[in-house]
Formats: sequence, C-alpha cells, structure tokens
Amino acid sequence: MRVTILVVGVLIQVAVWRLVVRGRIPFWPATVTTFAALGIAAVLAGNPNCCREKGLALASVVGVASGLVFYGATRVVVDLATRQPVLQGAVSDLYRRSQETAFITALAFTLLIAVPGEELFWRGFVLPELGDATGSVTGAILTWAAAVGVNAAWASAPLLAGAVVGGALWTGLAVWSGGVVAPVTSHLVWTGLMLVWPPPAARDMVPS
Repeated sequence: MRVTILVVGVLIQVAVWRLVVRGRIPFWPATVTTFAALGIAAVLAGNPNCCREKGLALASVVGVASGLVFYGATRVVVDLATRQPVLQGAVSDLYRRSQETAFITALAFTLLIAVPGEELFWRGFVLPELGDATGSVTGAILTWAAAVGVNAAWASAPLLAGAVVGGALWTGLAVWSGGVVAPVTSHLVWTGLMLVWPPPAARDMVPS
C-alpha cells in the first residue's frame, strides 16, 4: 500500500504538471490540489516525524536561516542569469502564472497548502520509505533525483534549477533533523520571499 502511494503520487505529479504546461488545467488550482492530496496521503500512510531528533526549536531556526540564505543566493544567481533574454523570459513566464488568481490567494494557498504538502510527501514520506529500503544516503539521493525528475515535467529551467538546489537542501535538512519541520520551514521562507520580493525580471508580474 505504501509503495503504491509513492508510485501513484509521483505519476500524478508528472501527469498534472504536463497538463498544466499544455494549458489543459490552470496552474494554481492544479498545484494546490495535487500537493494537498499528496500531503494528506503522506500523513495518513507515513506519519512523518516532527524533527524529534534535533528538536522543534533548533529545526525551525535552522530552517529559517537556510531559507534566508537560499533566497539570497537565488536572487544573485537569477539576477545574473536573466541577463540572457531566454532565461529572463523563462522567469517572467513563471511569475506570469501568478496572474491566474488573486495574488494574496495564490500566496496563502502556496504557503499554507502547497509547500507543506510537497514536503510532507517528498521529505516526510518518500525519503523515509526509500531510506528504509536502501539506506539513508542512497534513499536521500534517490528522493532528490526523483523529485528533480518530476519537476523536469514542467519543462521550465527556473523550476528545474530550484528543484535541483532546493531539493538537495530540503532533503539534507530532513536527513539531518530526522523529520519535516526544518525542510518545511526552509521551503516556506524561500518560497514566500520569492513570491513577495521576486527578482527584477519578474517584478512587473507581482503586485507591489
């Protein structure tokens, strides 16, 4: 049953992301609904730990700090990369999706549902499952690689880059802490800042 949830969860993400890319379904409702369902399934089937090994306070502090550092690094890299017209267009197109719904609604749904759901599934369920089956290091690598592969379905360079670097960071935090609080906190900080204070290439796409 747990293996079925893992496999079906991965396949659903790929299918939904491809439908979004093809314009068959809208971005925000699709991502929020998908991650909400996956997060609930992960909790019911996997009962993710809450950073019991390192403690909630330490996990939260490290999560916030890593999210801030990741945001700063992302801004520097994006500001440099978007000097190329192709990459500037890719970043602008990604933020243009925020116009599909009210910005405050998109922000709230992303931070309250999508990000926690994504972390509960990948770091709270997939990581422990693969870790138990293959060992902690191999399980972490496989979890990271699978998440990157799923995000490749977006056919978006910015999203893929975020999955490669962010996925490595959040998987590492989950392995270090023994639970999901550190990666969830880090992911929330990074995503929130990227939406509220986006790179220059996307500022005209996000309400001030």
